[in-house]
Amino acid sequence: MKKVSLLMMVAMFLLVGNLRAQDVEVLIQDNFEAYTVGNKIAVEGAAAGNDWWTTWGQVPGGSEDGVVAEYGGSKCGYLTYGNDQVLKLGGTSSGVYDLEFDILIPAGKNGYFNILHEFDGMASTWALESHLHMSSATAEAPGAGAVEAGGESATITCVYDEWMHFRLHVDTDADLAQYYYTLPGQEEEMVLEWQWSLDAQGKPASRKLDAMDFFPPLNAAKSEYYLDNFTCTRIGGETAAELVFNPESINEEVEADEISSVTISIENEGTSIGEYSAWVDYGVGQGGSNQEIISYAIDPVSSPAGLTWQSETPVNFEVASLFPATSYGNSVMGTYITGAAYAFFEWQDQSGNQSADLEAGTDVIFRIYGPGTNGKPGEILAEKTITRDQIVWNQYTLVEFDEPVALTGFDVYVAIEMTAAVNGTTMSLDGSGQAVVGYGDLYRQGKGSYLSITENGGGQNYGNWCLFMLCEGAPVAGGYASLNKTNGSIAIGGSDEITVNLSTIGLEENETYEAAVKFVTNDPTQPVVEIPLTLTVKGESIAENVVETYNVYPNPTTDAVTVEGENIDYIAVYNSVGQLVNVVKNVNNTVDMSAYENGVYFFNIVDNAGQSALQRVVVAK
Repeated sequence: MKKVSLLMMVAMFLLVGNLRAQDVEVLIQDNFEAYTVGNKIAVEGAAAGNDWWTTWGQVPGGSEDGVVAEYGGSKCGYLTYGNDQVLKLGGTSSGVYDLEFDILIPAGKNGYFNILHEFDGMASTWALESHLHMSSATAEAPGAGAVEAGGESATITCVYDEWMHFRLHVDTDADLAQYYYTLPGQEEEMVLEWQWSLDAQGKPASRKLDAMDFFPPLNAAKSEYYLDNFTCTRIGGETAAELVFNPESINEEVEADEISSVTISIENEGTSIGEYSAWVDYGVGQGGSNQEIISYAIDPVSSPAGLTWQSETPVNFEVASLFPATSYGNSVMGTYITGAAYAFFEWQDQSGNQSADLEAGTDVIFRIYGPGTNGKPGEILAEKTITRDQIVWNQYTLVEFDEPVALTGFDVYVAIEMTAAVNGTTMSLDGSGQAVVGYGDLYRQGKGSYLSITENGGGQNYGNWCLFMLCEGAPVAGGYASLNKTNGSIAIGGSDEITVNLSTIGLEENETYEAAVKFVTNDPTQPVVEIPLTLTVKGESIAENVVETYNVYPNPTTDAVTVEGENIDYIAVYNSVGQLVNVVKNVNNTVDMSAYENGVYFFNIVDNAGQSALQRVVVAK
């Protein structure tokens, strides 16, 4: 028998007894006994039919691959500095799991392991980090350890030359995780409990359980440990969301120049948390050769601004602009995204040396993402990679996508990934000082949520990214339907509601318009749900021609909005459900929207003759 204490055996017996009525399935079990001492772990695992081992660089057999060793008469994994052993866990987002293993650290050494929501090298998302005989990633702490998960932290007592037992309990269905730890000869202790769908720093992340990483982190003289008895057990069987949508279709008749709304209810009758993203899909136009650039940056960029990474190593990152459907609905709805562009500028430091550069041998990747959840982009809809030599400096570098993306009504991210050289300034903004915060100034490292560079690192407002998308085709009528929210999660047995706001402003009377409310879900039986939407405009429009006489800007806005036109008497402001929230009458026809929450509002512009026109305004801070 391998090294399992009597206390551990009792605990395991009690656990099985408590779970007797539940399904318990061991998905991974590895005690290394079938492996050959001295050989590489991932190579031996593959030879034994175990496909769960790899390395950080996904190169089994290379320098990152640890070796099989013998300790105390039993085989185990042996990791030293330079090894970076990854255990793949399947990338599931449903179910309840226990991850258990033993670690022994020789006297004077240290170790580290983590759990990953997403495993993709430096673009990974860390769910938990655990330092052993260390207080942080860089500081030794003999006899102590540090745990970081979900923005929370805890400490543990570590020992040398004895096997320490770890159990990580992950309940993706309840969105809960727990860190348990057992010192030799002592009872198991819960060290930390946290919300599973947060990363190690507490930022929103997915509920995915993707991998673990075992890594001796500090240096060749100090980092070394043994790993054994790994098991991954699923408790309670397979689970899944089961979403029920009501109604199955929407058919509304609305008077011209009016606002109406319909509610869609969603119930989760499944055994796991339900997740969805949603938008109003208007389809695509036929033919047409219109071209339009969609960007938050001013054009032309006359006084660009740059941010510098103060780093001794190259930094991989991604910048993006998020364009909600409300920001493009009246201009390029139904066209195709055929390209994207970013402006690279050759900055100079105070000594006159060029400080803008990319790490040698790295590529630049342009991407179009669809909608996601928790502030994260969803599926990659288009991608184009270029080399550093293809960059056109001091102006926009435009790429064309091999497959255009139909822009039918979803929130879209336009992004570019790059690796800045040491202290390289490749982050270019338009210098306008008017960033659309949370939309035109997004960035991230790894695959976590996007953050606002203005709020989380810029130090001041430098404006928007010099980033745009090129749209081509025949626009269709869009923007007459909007959702009060575009994503959400639903607890087991819970429900949610989405309001579909309908507006007939600017639409032809006695005409019928067809679209669909589209959902992408984690319900395996219906990953895509479409609810047909038919809107019939009744009566005679009095605002159809008047709308064209007013210019409302900036739109989207973060602050004041100006209504430009003649003979304006007053402006009535309504929220997305038609409630009057303000009436403005001033000489400049300006409306202060800085105190309003993000969303869609309507300006009812009334002239001196009593005629009115409605304009849609988006607040996006």
